[in-house]
Amino acid sequence: MTTAIAANAIADLRQRRRDMRRELARVRWWRRLVHARRDLVVALLAQPEQHTSAGLDLSWEALAAGAPTSTELAAAVWPDARAFSAGSLTELDELDARLGEYESRVAATLDNVTAQMVRALAQAHRAESATKEG
Repeated sequence: MTTAIAANAIADLRQRRRDMRRELARVRWWRRLVHARRDLVVALLAQPEQHTSAGLDLSWEALAAGAPTSTELAAAVWPDARAFSAGSLTELDELDARLGEYESRVAATLDNVTAQMVRALAQAHRAESATKEG
């Protein structure tokens, strides 16, 4: 393998590795968003009825004075709360599972490209050393 060919192969592997790292970061970002959405749906479904007493004693009521109410927070986080149901959790879990499988494939590809790049760099180094010695 000539030095120019080795340099081109290494440059190609470096680019593929950058692409895989970028894609892995993108997938992980989407998974974090899906997990956050799932947490929000669980919180929405688990929140107490608005008309029930919080059961806070006087010290807690004084501490909470001026704090946003659950109703205000819910309206800010879920402007259209009617759109969520227990089925939303199933959909989000399925989406996360598919993203997880894709993340595994991208991570394996990244590992493979990294190993190829290391081998190519070692091979180029050996060829360069042999040229200098010979």
